[in-house]
Amino acid sequence: MTDVVIRRGGPPDVEPAIAVWRSANTARRSDWQPGPEQEARMPGQMRKPDAFLLVAEAAGEEIAGMALGMQALADDGRGPPLPGLCHISMVFVAPDLWGRGIGGRLVDALITEARRRGYARAQLWTQRDNTGARRLYEGRGFRRSGREKDELDERIVHYERRL
Repeated sequence: MTDVVIRRGGPPDVEPAIAVWRSANTARRSDWQPGPEQEARMPGQMRKPDAFLLVAEAAGEEIAGMALGMQALADDGRGPPLPGLCHISMVFVAPDLWGRGIGGRLVDALITEARRRGYARAQLWTQRDNTGARRLYEGRGFRRSGREKDELDERIVHYERRL
C-alpha cells in the first residue's frame, strides 16, 4: 500500500482535492468533461459549514485522495436536514494510486468522523456501472437501498448503512 496519511482537509486542500476529482472522473470515463455547474458547485460543497473534507496525503505532501461528508437533506438534498444521517458526497483517489487501499482508508476515516459528530447512519450515491466503487462501499457495510435515478447522463444507485 502507498504510504499516505489521512487527515482533515482545510481551505488550502480544496483545489488539490478538486484536481483529484477531475482526474479520477476523466480516467474512469474518457469522454467525461465537467459542466460549468459542476465545476462551480465543487468548492462550495467542500466549504459548507456542516461539511467535513478528509484528504489522503501521499509522501511528498501531494493530495492523493479525498472524501467529503455532510449533513444529509431530505428530497435528495433540496429539503430540510435529516437528523442523524450523514451524506457522503465524494470519494475519489488519484488514478495512478487506484487499487492501493486509499479509498478504503478514506471511507473508514469518514465513517469514524461521522460517528464522532453524532451521526447514526450514512448514505451515498454512486454510478451503477462503477463496480470498483460499489465493491468498496459494500465491503464497508453499505447496502443498496433500492433507490436509483439518472444524474448527468448516468444511472446512479443509493447505498446506506448504520454507523
